Amino acid sequence: MSVNVPDIVECEVIENKVRFSLDGESTGWMDRDDPFIRRIDEDSLNHDLLAEHIKKEIQIKNTIDEAIRLFGLEKYPKAIEMLDEVLFYDPKYGVALLNKSYCLRAQKHFVKAFRYYMCAVRTDGSLEDVEYYKALGGEANNEISGFPKLKLSISTGDEYFAFGDFESAIEIYDRALQDNSRFKQKILPKLLNKKATAYLKLEDYDNALICFKESLDAGKSDYAIFGEGICEHRLNLEVNPEFRQCLKISKRQMLCQATALRDMGYADDSLRILDFLRRNHFKEDDLYRKIVDAMD
Repeated sequence: MSVNVPDIVECEVIENKVRFSLDGESTGWMDRDDPFIRRIDEDSLNHDLLAEHIKKEIQIKNTIDEAIRLFGLEKYPKAIEMLDEVLFYDPKYGVALLNKSYCLRAQKHFVKAFRYYMCAVRTDGSLEDVEYYKALGGEANNEISGFPKLKLSISTGDEYFAFGDFESAIEIYDRALQDNSRFKQKILPKLLNKKATAYLKLEDYDNALICFKESLDAGKSDYAIFGEGICEHRLNLEVNPEFRQCLKISKRQMLCQATALRDMGYADDSLRILDFLRRNHFKEDDLYRKIVDAMD
């Protein structure tokens, strides 16, 4: 191994296999070049919370291994659920991204599978698989050719959104909302959330709130509860009590939620969410510093 593993980690070696343990937390046996080993290199770890960080990395590694086992048993939804736990912890965990691609492909969600594969390779070039790329790319193109026009139109709106042209994105989402197809009804909450988020980016909280409430009427989602609460807070309105719960949203959104709750006087709810964040984010980046500052 060409990495510097901290001394507090116990390392066992049998022939070409290795496993790591710390305070009762242990990985399974793995190859000596497993990407996990780079994750517990001294330079990759938070030295203020070293033992906690390593134990979390071991837990996450075991979650990935269990997801891979479930994939082999063709239990794809459960495997994806576990991989999503990993990707909440680290959205750039290459092995998790790649295995989610495998699961999605097995479910014939080829376009989504292709996106996850590309994210995995951008994160870790060693995961590149040319044959998989070619086969999946062909399947994704065939799937796109069968997409309803409405879905292709919404994708254009998403592109405008990605480039920061939120007004144009809203125009396209509005046209999509006028469609009367059954497909629109199926995706209505997500489409309304897209429009609401574009308004959020423009800091137009009145219109964003209208869209989030319409989304919740069409189908409840944690993201819509979050968006509704943020808008109500910004507009000095009474906030939906569900906003005080731990929601299935991104870590940056959870930090925004915790900050809003603190401002509203719900200190206990804010600290509960911040503690959850700290236990799920050890990398000493901008987000980590903001979490620590918010807990002070």
